[in-house]
Amino acid sequence: MIDFSLPPDGTRATIIDRRMRENLADSLAYISDEIRGLIDHDDVALGHMVTALRDGARYPPSTFGLYTDLVLALDSGNNDGAASLLAQLTREQPQTEPWQLYALDDPAIAASAPRYLRLMDSDPDNRFAMLPPAPATVEAFATRFRRAHLLLSNAIPELAAEFDALVSQVILVTGDPAATYQFDGGSSYMLWGGLFLNAESHGTDVALIEVMAHESAHILLFGYSSDEALVNNDDDTLYESPLRLDPRPMDGIYHATYVSARMHWAMSRLIATGIPDAAARQHAEEARAADLKNFEAGYQVVERHGDLTATGAAVMAAARDYMENAARETQPA
Repeated sequence: MIDFSLPPDGTRATIIDRRMRENLADSLAYISDEIRGLIDHDDVALGHMVTALRDGARYPPSTFGLYTDLVLALDSGNNDGAASLLAQLTREQPQTEPWQLYALDDPAIAASAPRYLRLMDSDPDNRFAMLPPAPATVEAFATRFRRAHLLLSNAIPELAAEFDALVSQVILVTGDPAATYQFDGGSSYMLWGGLFLNAESHGTDVALIEVMAHESAHILLFGYSSDEALVNNDDDTLYESPLRLDPRPMDGIYHATYVSARMHWAMSRLIATGIPDAAARQHAEEARAADLKNFEAGYQVVERHGDLTATGAAVMAAARDYMENAARETQPA
């Protein structure tokens, strides 16, 4: 049974990542058995992929995106489309490094970019643009990101270990300056392991550690909900969100509330390590205060309107316990 305690845990994250990949292997094996003789595909190559996944091979987010489209093609009876997607799947290669960093238009992921964009921008009521960043922007962000990840590894090693276990690919994008809603960062359960970041945002080390804590928490929740959803609320039912200007489904409010607790934990740990730079320390303290406020506001909505599953209740209870203990510890004597 998974331990849902709030602090990050690299071992737990590795187990969750392995489980997601084993689930993919099981599903591909089932599909292969069901379509054998009906849809043309390389059965041997697909079998090798299934074996590799079960042995722990870390395939990139593009593999999960192809699988998503394969299921949609099969469900709609598009056998020709399914055959094409199966051929693409068997050409996927596992990664050797913990995570890769690419710009959206990097040749290494260019073939996957349209699918990445479509699966990330899947909410018709909240559309946003993700564009390729300029080369100079990519170079500057990559340098900052690697420096911040090194700082994270030294200051909060358990969060770095969780990040490395859950994130397999960091994809750099920019937003449309004319758009109302600017994309800062995000992930999708349909692109397991993928983290999309706006390369024009997150300008300091503390801001980058914030976003690593933020997005890895979202991915962790995707992993927690692989067997059971976090909430039973219908996605079409929207609630006033204290964390967003627009009404949101309960699942989104739940995610944002939990993530606020994780960011509070990360900023608390960073402050406790002793930040020599006064501006960076002030940033972390202000972020932590905002995280506390956001958690409490979100928790009230979840408590009032959320229809939580057993998994969702256990995960949120761990966040609530942490925040109550943190509040007691910061009260003046």
